Amino acid sequence: MFGNSSHKISILESPVSTISSAGHWFFATRDSVEEYVPGILEKVSFESLIHKSILWIDSSDSLAMLLYFLLAFLVNPWVAAVGTLAFHLWWYFNKSAFVSLSVLPVLKVLHHEFVQLLVAGVLLSLMGMEGMYLALFFGIVFFFLFKIGLLRRLWDQFDKTKAKEKLPLNDRVLKMLLVRYSMKENIAPQEVQRLEKHVQDAVINFNSKKKK
Repeated sequence: MFGNSSHKISILESPVSTISSAGHWFFATRDSVEEYVPGILEKVSFESLIHKSILWIDSSDSLAMLLYFLLAFLVNPWVAAVGTLAFHLWWYFNKSAFVSLSVLPVLKVLHHEFVQLLVAGVLLSLMGMEGMYLALFFGIVFFFLFKIGLLRRLWDQFDKTKAKEKLPLNDRVLKMLLVRYSMKENIAPQEVQRLEKHVQDAVINFNSKKKK
């Protein structure tokens, strides 16, 4: 939740990958998107596609933090903490299935740094005034973890070791975003499947080079 807003994140493009300044790695590139989904970049820019993908990727932190604040006032702090971690893990590995263009504006508001700091400041202060010290402790810990995206980075490493030849999670989000825009702009979504094969081949080649 507490990472920088996606519009502040810069991206670095190379012939084989796209990397954000916050460490989000995509094997899809501007050229591969244009090649396999012709015309899509005339409707929405490559930078916008990447930033919106990052926004959805980082929603693991945004939504988990909001869930913790909700649960902390309803149930035992330990239950709230465990539930938050379980949701974060589940959403991280399943978020690509829920990509929605209509939800992105809501996530953009929730992910805005001012909104995040305001919500956290008010609710953490309220916990302190109400004597909810254990809930306050967990809240501060989650604030730190989600601020720097530490859990997301941990799951990133786990995903890389578990799925060396599958489509990476970040590229899955981008793929689903492309499908949504393809349907909206009446561009054949089946072309996205060719992009998926391209990315899978890129992942295999990248992992093969690392082993040498």
